[in-house]
Amino acid sequence: APKSDGLRENPPVPATHDRERAYLIPATTPWLKDLGITNAASTVRAGQVPKFRQINKFAELLSHLLPEAFPDRPVSSPLEIADMGCGKGYLTFGVAALLGPKARVIGVEARPELVRTCNEAAARHGLSNLTFVAGKIASPLVTNSQSQISNSQDVLIALHACDTATDDAIAHGIAAGARLIVLSPCCQKELRPQLVAPAVLAPALRHGIFQERQAEFVTDALRALLLEWAGYRTKVFEFISTEHTAKNLMIAAVKSDSVPEGARHARERIHELKQFFGLEHHALDALLAPPTPVNA
Repeated sequence: APKSDGLRENPPVPATHDRERAYLIPATTPWLKDLGITNAASTVRAGQVPKFRQINKFAELLSHLLPEAFPDRPVSSPLEIADMGCGKGYLTFGVAALLGPKARVIGVEARPELVRTCNEAAARHGLSNLTFVAGKIASPLVTNSQSQISNSQDVLIALHACDTATDDAIAHGIAAGARLIVLSPCCQKELRPQLVAPAVLAPALRHGIFQERQAEFVTDALRALLLEWAGYRTKVFEFISTEHTAKNLMIAAVKSDSVPEGARHARERIHELKQFFGLEHHALDALLAPPTPVNA
């Protein structure tokens, strides 16, 4: 019987708690055990719940972005996808499993021991469309001992690549002619020492936390503008809740067949933004021709 305050002594568990969510990459997926996400019983380990949700959130986002970037691509023509700075390959495995024979997925990682471990896991689980190679984001993709890896990609992914590695990934994606570039920026170390606070913001920016957030904003705003300059329709949005990771920004850029709105003036906007914050150098400056007046 209800208590006088209207509360039950043993409130029932909501029915939704009894149902397992239909994930694109379910917990029963075998390779999740190799990556330490699930245990022997195919249950997500307590400390790996955020990573499991991140893998599935990315798979969900990619399932929406790919049709936008490749509306008329024949199913018989596999996509070339490169995950730059892939680390332990959590999202790389997720992409390969999500797309199967529709894509050839390459994970590029600087640490040879991780490359070896990931290749062994991919072979063990029959993911023939997935290969890992040793290399750095800034350098061209290399030839490994088993296959020739092309420098041309349809999709370029770089999630949480530190320092200017995100900028290296952008430059690589543009040079490779990728129609879809998906980034989750990490560090913004390059610009923070250069930033000169505009007079009206100086009192607020004496606080370190505001300086850090300003550096993040300016760095990623410049990245988004540069992608627009390069002919991409660019979206910036929250990737996953800050409950799971503080680094939750995502930049998704789809190459346009026509000049996107704003692309014509993006170079000038980049120049103006740099001037406003006193920036002398940005990692992607080499991609830009010298700025000229809009009406020149």
